[in-house]
Amino acid sequence: MMTAEEDANREHASTITLNDESDGRLTVNISDAVSELETVKFTIQTKTALPSFQQRHMSVVRCHEEFIWLHDMLNGNPEYAGYIIPPAPPKPDFEAARDKLTRVTAAENTMTEDEYKKLRKELESDYLALFKKTVAMHEMYLTRIASHSKLREDSNFVVFLEYTNDLKVRSKNKKELIGGFFKSMTKSVDEALLGSQKDVDEYFIERRSFLEEYHNRIKETTKKSELSAAAASSLSLDYMQVAGCMALISKIDPSLQRFMVQTAITFESLQKLQKRVGTDEDLKFTDLFKYYQRETQAAKSLLYRRARALADKEIAQTKLEQANKRFKDIPTAEAYLEDCRIRFEGISDMAKNELETFQNRRVETYRKHMVDMAELQIRHSQSFITEINKSIDLLKNL
Repeated sequence: MMTAEEDANREHASTITLNDESDGRLTVNISDAVSELETVKFTIQTKTALPSFQQRHMSVVRCHEEFIWLHDMLNGNPEYAGYIIPPAPPKPDFEAARDKLTRVTAAENTMTEDEYKKLRKELESDYLALFKKTVAMHEMYLTRIASHSKLREDSNFVVFLEYTNDLKVRSKNKKELIGGFFKSMTKSVDEALLGSQKDVDEYFIERRSFLEEYHNRIKETTKKSELSAAAASSLSLDYMQVAGCMALISKIDPSLQRFMVQTAITFESLQKLQKRVGTDEDLKFTDLFKYYQRETQAAKSLLYRRARALADKEIAQTKLEQANKRFKDIPTAEAYLEDCRIRFEGISDMAKNELETFQNRRVETYRKHMVDMAELQIRHSQSFITEINKSIDLLKNL
């Protein structure tokens, strides 16, 4: 069992943050998290001055399935068709990390005590980094909702933050998963059919084209960022292998023992620093790109809902023309057209504001992460230089 408090000494600068516009009337953060065998439970602290909440300070425990329930409730609410619904946080997956720890524990008798301790410490560090990333993703999701002037007033969000008991949410069964798959397929086909739709609003034509290209580019950027972070982590393993070779040579040739032992210690220190470089790059860049890949998809879903509303309005117009020709059901057709028109215009008005906010938030968030990463790289470089200079001084005095 791991808790977020065990990783409290990790630098806060390495977590990912979004530049959300909040008026301070609702603040939400995850103060602690516990990893159990089947799930992760998050302790959520809330402070608010909003009248929709009965309390001003709240603390509840929620699992990942309850986050998915909240997302489904927001995404399925027709009143929010004109909003970018924040993407649900990814499901925690610690299975691979747990398997590695189990295998290392089982192989304890085949290694020296020092080798076992180093390897186990390395795996625990990886586990904690993954755990911290999971907590950050879930906290980002709540922060996005809390900063939205309308979504934060949603009754389901209020219940999520205020109701202290278990929400009794279960994972989707096979029937629901299959139903969701077919629903997704239907949406994809509908999007393809609406692709040839004529839109007279130049703003949305331009936004749609931009999001399509941006989504493709962010996917490619995510892949390249993953490769870069993996290369940094791989280099840290190379440092560890060099340190092991140096330690082995020190035992074979006594005349080089002091030199090789000190060199091995230096490479072990460099390995820890290089590991931090890979972790920070993963958190600051890769995770951010992955998030905006999902957020861009949410923005595209907003444009799909608007396109669907436009298509419904055009269908209603056709039905009214047919009713006029038949001189039958004209009031019903007129009322239906008016409903479709109001819905389409409402979604369009909200969508413009949402897309502008999305643009500004994205630019500010990237700028912040670029600055933070540059500062981290400078700090890491200084640490490398300090460690190497210290090693050189020690070797000179041997």
